[in-house]
Amino acid sequence: MSKLSAPLPPAPVLTVCFGHCGIGLGAETYRRLLLDVGADPLKPAIKTSKDESRVLKRYGSTILRFSPTYGSGEIPLIPRALLVDLDPRAANLILQSYPDLFALREKHVIYGSGGAARNWAEGRSRFNHEMKTKVDIKKQLAELSPEPVRGYVVPFAMGGGTGSSFASSFIEFVKTDSKDPTTVATFGLLPEFGWDPVIFESAAINIIMNLEHQIKYSDCSVLFSNKILRQLAHQHEKRIQKVPSIIDDLPKEHEVGWKDYKGMNLIVANAISMFISSFARETEWDMSNYRTWLTTKRPKFAIPWIVPVVPEEGQWGKELLGGKNNTMEDIISKIGKKEDGLLFDINESDVRNNGGPKDSCCILVKIKGEFDVGERESLKQIIKDKFNIQDSRMIFVKIPIMDGEPANITILVNTKAIGPKILEIATEAEESWASYKEEYGKWGLSSDEFKQGLMDVVHQFS
Repeated sequence: MSKLSAPLPPAPVLTVCFGHCGIGLGAETYRRLLLDVGADPLKPAIKTSKDESRVLKRYGSTILRFSPTYGSGEIPLIPRALLVDLDPRAANLILQSYPDLFALREKHVIYGSGGAARNWAEGRSRFNHEMKTKVDIKKQLAELSPEPVRGYVVPFAMGGGTGSSFASSFIEFVKTDSKDPTTVATFGLLPEFGWDPVIFESAAINIIMNLEHQIKYSDCSVLFSNKILRQLAHQHEKRIQKVPSIIDDLPKEHEVGWKDYKGMNLIVANAISMFISSFARETEWDMSNYRTWLTTKRPKFAIPWIVPVVPEEGQWGKELLGGKNNTMEDIISKIGKKEDGLLFDINESDVRNNGGPKDSCCILVKIKGEFDVGERESLKQIIKDKFNIQDSRMIFVKIPIMDGEPANITILVNTKAIGPKILEIATEAEESWASYKEEYGKWGLSSDEFKQGLMDVVHQFS
């Protein structure tokens, strides 16, 4: 296969992953994106000129950069991703396990030493002092994207220290420093208290400050909850065991800290990869459209409903079993078999009691064939039955699909029904502040700043 004479100009969208959780989600999402276009994450290259042509024609290079100078004639897919953590172990493990995917490793990672002690204020202080002074973030981003960045995808955990505070500080940095119309999409995971290793009272404070920053600086804020993800991972455990994961490629001695989250990460990566595909492939939908869609809504947050919950394990380039596993008919049947899942801790009664007339949704559809009137109406009715959303408040985005690629649908729902869950956390944060204000105060978070953040969040969700 002949080499190209120069690198293809990549469209400027970066994934920036914060903390142990965000790095796990980001790596899993990139694996999903690679598998969807027929590349091997361990040896990320398109093998034949025919395959190369198909991928170039369909996907361009928005997310995956094709570099002709790397390897021997093959065109590897270099991710436009940055892994950021105070503890280098998580990032190093991914880099070591995927040496070809992250070949230019010094460009793909920023880390310090030690953690943020589950303290949002400490994490913010250390981001400002360590990441912005010891590390030249502008230079690091420029090396991954020489052209001005138009969008960031930011996965992280919301209840801890590093991921929560670094993500908050980063999106503030992007929006206040960038002169370009950059779109920021955040994917935040709420912890399951009593299960995840977070301190209940301080986690509530961290979440409130994180939400306030998303209200101010994020254009598309998507929330997941670990409680529901854990339930779904257990429910679909047998199917998940068959799906390839980053966990499968990690050294056995390092699996302990990751394997409990394999299923949960796969489910989230399934949703995030669909989000990226909605603007990375040849569609009429640009990432900036998410900014327009959410900017005037309150709450300015969406929750994902995904079908199927577990991505199909069929291999790219091969016909899926029965030949119908990538059609709308198959998607509808999966909903009937309860293979779909709302990835946030609310149910139908929450929606009926706490939803609103201005609830809306964005439906990302990746299926083979035409998305005809009948199929669209069937999906509309299912959404109406679950969320009571009006036709005029539904946006459909058809994502091109390649032969042999599994079908998928992700519905991003903007609903007031998420309010009560967030307001419970706000109440806990307010009641806990007196016990933590001294510890947070010495790292620069004043009572006035916390109270203003709390007011912003309560106003947004009440």
